[in-house]
Amino acid sequence: MEQNNNNEIDVRKIVRIVMEKWYWFAISVVFFVLLGVAYFLRKSPQWTTDASIMIRQKDGGLADQLGSLAMFGLGGSTAVEDEVVVLTSRGLMTQALDALNLWEASFVKDGIRWSGEFRNPALTIDYLELSERGEERPFIVYVKPTKKGYKVRVKSGFFHRSSTKVASLNEPVETLAGTLLIHPNRELSRDTTYRVIHKRPELVVAGFRKMLMVTLHKKESNIINLSMKSPMPDRDRALLHQLIEQYNLNAIVDKNMLASNTGAFIEERMNIITAELSEAEKTVSQYKEKNKIANIETQARLILEANSVEQQALAEIETQLNLVDYIDEFMHNESKQGSLIPSNIGITDAALGSSLSQYNSIMLQRMRIQRTATANNPVLEQMDAQLASMRQNIIATIASVRESLRIRKRDLQAQDSKFNRQIQNAPEQEREYVRIVRDQKIKEQLYLFLYKKREENALMLAATTIPAKVVDVPQCDVRSRSPKLKNLLVLCFMLGLMFPAALLYIYTLLNDKIDDVKDYERRVKAPMLGEIVQNSRHAHIAIREGESTVSAELFRLMRTNLRFVISSEVKSPVILVTSCINGEGKSYISCNIALSLAILGKKVALVGMDIRKPMIAQYFGLSQRGHLTDYLAEPSVTIDDIIVPSGEHKNLDLLPCGTIPPNPAELLQSKRVEELFAELRKRYDYIIVDTAPLALVSDTYLLDRIADLTILVSRFKYTPMEMIDYLNRIVELDRMHHVACVLNGTKSSHTGYGYGVQES
Repeated sequence: MEQNNNNEIDVRKIVRIVMEKWYWFAISVVFFVLLGVAYFLRKSPQWTTDASIMIRQKDGGLADQLGSLAMFGLGGSTAVEDEVVVLTSRGLMTQALDALNLWEASFVKDGIRWSGEFRNPALTIDYLELSERGEERPFIVYVKPTKKGYKVRVKSGFFHRSSTKVASLNEPVETLAGTLLIHPNRELSRDTTYRVIHKRPELVVAGFRKMLMVTLHKKESNIINLSMKSPMPDRDRALLHQLIEQYNLNAIVDKNMLASNTGAFIEERMNIITAELSEAEKTVSQYKEKNKIANIETQARLILEANSVEQQALAEIETQLNLVDYIDEFMHNESKQGSLIPSNIGITDAALGSSLSQYNSIMLQRMRIQRTATANNPVLEQMDAQLASMRQNIIATIASVRESLRIRKRDLQAQDSKFNRQIQNAPEQEREYVRIVRDQKIKEQLYLFLYKKREENALMLAATTIPAKVVDVPQCDVRSRSPKLKNLLVLCFMLGLMFPAALLYIYTLLNDKIDDVKDYERRVKAPMLGEIVQNSRHAHIAIREGESTVSAELFRLMRTNLRFVISSEVKSPVILVTSCINGEGKSYISCNIALSLAILGKKVALVGMDIRKPMIAQYFGLSQRGHLTDYLAEPSVTIDDIIVPSGEHKNLDLLPCGTIPPNPAELLQSKRVEELFAELRKRYDYIIVDTAPLALVSDTYLLDRIADLTILVSRFKYTPMEMIDYLNRIVELDRMHHVACVLNGTKSSHTGYGYGVQES
């Protein structure tokens, strides 16, 4: 139960400490509030600028392109989440900063604040030759117009600074950062200071990327929110505009890359087909001229019309075989392995067309990530492995499609042969002519087909959709100003309360002294005689006859309490006054208890038995130190030789210690001690004994045999708390019987005693 009580929070003690140190809290609150006001006046207000965009996902959008990655084990991140990474990439930020020329920050002094300049900075600086420090470290250039010219200061870090006075800014200035040429863009005012912050480009990019916040509106949403917070909302608004514009431009370039590659492929094949078609037409003309054929066209037309269905199907198969051969040739060309595969050229096989679209989707994503990632990026390595696997699958699919087309071709050729046998009676010239014309028609149909695809590809290239639609244009939120004075003052007020509270808490943790009267009374296991307030007069004698000071009244109260702890059967009681350690005021208590009893009319003897450090004679201003130790050591010395009048009251006699002996412990164990106190009991009503501290020497324990009561003195804010445990062990082990406690040196506010006159 005792342990539980010790661990409980003493609310009353906390309130008392707070009330005692109220001025700490007042000073702290005033200090932090003034600090907050100074910060508010010094800090430039910051504003939040935000915008929203929606990522389009129609017509082969990014979601459709990246959705095919799931079959290859790349599921887990959506297209919109990937676009968040792109929007915060270094490359995109670099392009936006380049477009707006935001590599340097310009400011002008406005009172005690620095105001940023975006559209029309006051200064432009040419860095003719930077020093090694100027190349590596950021630095700030300050320009202050004066009556005789300009003062140019350069600061790089806390310890590196330089200052130069120039008559004009038209000449280069030598600084610690290097040689600078400063160009004023307008007339500079003498009432203010201008500054320009220079950093390496990578540090500027890193700073703006840290300011930029890009988040999804919702987890499954296609809307992305962009925001920036700084003292320059105009600059932030322009930068967000530029980021969105640059993002759309890059995305359009990526999407058009496939169409451009397909167009180049179609042009290449059309050149080949054009040459083959010209050759076929020339062959027809030469055949007719050689064989002098005039009207064979009519007969051939009838034959071709009769066999038109089979011939058209055969021509389509020939076209598809040519296209498949073209794709196969493209896939085996090592120089084009990093390029997009032409997929929009009329391949009718659904599986092959889907494989080509999926391959191009992954290749486009790889190209976008490659612009903002390193060569050994694990995502790129994973995509390269997937692309290689897909190329093998596409090659295998091409072989399967080619074989299927060849089987269909053989079937159609078989049907064509059957038809040819029906017209085998036709002249050989006509049959040969039909074959030549058939080849010409096939080449012509393939040419027309490629020409149509070229036009479709050109239309797709011209009608590219902007991938990011602006939902909310970049705009400054007028309610987002920070810091807000009200919130700042509340925060400073709370800090003003918390700071002294923390100091008091740390002080309480580190403080091991008795600092609470009630806690002391609760913890000690001995009767409490009373408490004595600190004597503001710093006098050794605190009680005199006729005085009514607080100290005198408390000693009188303690005198009254002695009757309740000393049995009425004890005549002429011997009272030991001791303490645990030195300096707790036991001699002060001894002297004043003795005086209070003497004032009451009792005969009192005050014995100085602290023979190691005697203080009784000094407290009463005696010139000679007494002869008590002589009495204990020499049988020839009588008790009358050692008794000295106190000089403070006629009823009080002193027995000062005298010479400090070399063997105090042996001296206190002699029979002369019993003889001394036996005689004193006959002569006096009370014998007050000032003894040595318990925790330092064993002298007081040796005197327990002659004592009727032991008063153990502790001192407020001086005695360590561990001495309470020491005192309790003495009581529990009964090493000193009839122990009572006195707390010395308390403040008058702790006594709860409202009568009497305060010491002055």
